[in-house]
Amino acid sequence: MTERRRSEELERYTNRSIPLPGLRVHRQSKGLIQKELASRAGISAGTVHRLESLKRGSYPLTLCKLATALGVELAQLVRDPRPE
Repeated sequence: MTERRRSEELERYTNRSIPLPGLRVHRQSKGLIQKELASRAGISAGTVHRLESLKRGSYPLTLCKLATALGVELAQLVRDPRPE
């Protein structure tokens, strides 16, 4: 995803209301523990835990950092990984 497109997607969100149901699946698929992902993304392991357990939503910047650290599109973290 280009930086411009990523920026446009982030403009749609203005607060910490972005749930990330796909985060755990993508982290595990990369073979990372929460602490490793947190270090790569520049956030705390506690934040990764709270986001994965859906106890809180993500700020747009945090979403971008996580997607970059995992090498995935933003939408992949926002999409529910369970089949419908």
